[in-house]
Amino acid sequence: MDRASTEHLMTPVTATSGDPSTYPVQVAVVPADERPTDTDWHDATWTTSGSETFATLLVGPSGTVNPGPGTFRAWVKLTATPEVPVIPSARFEIT
Repeated sequence: MDRASTEHLMTPVTATSGDPSTYPVQVAVVPADERPTDTDWHDATWTTSGSETFATLLVGPSGTVNPGPGTFRAWVKLTATPEVPVIPSARFEIT
């Protein structure tokens, strides 16, 4: 992703049972070697494509978060009471 671009960052989410998109979702985008803190989480939306489900957050200069250049990881948090799974993504680059 280019630093001047504003795009939907789509992080795949799979569940062993049920539909994850029925739960509230948040996404944090942090440097790849860090873990998210409470202030890093942003409300996100769900996107489906075929049989795949993605937690989606608008990232970039006009987005919900604008991390700038670097290597990052998205973290997805579902609120599926009583469970609250936190799922890390693969690393990605903003150039």
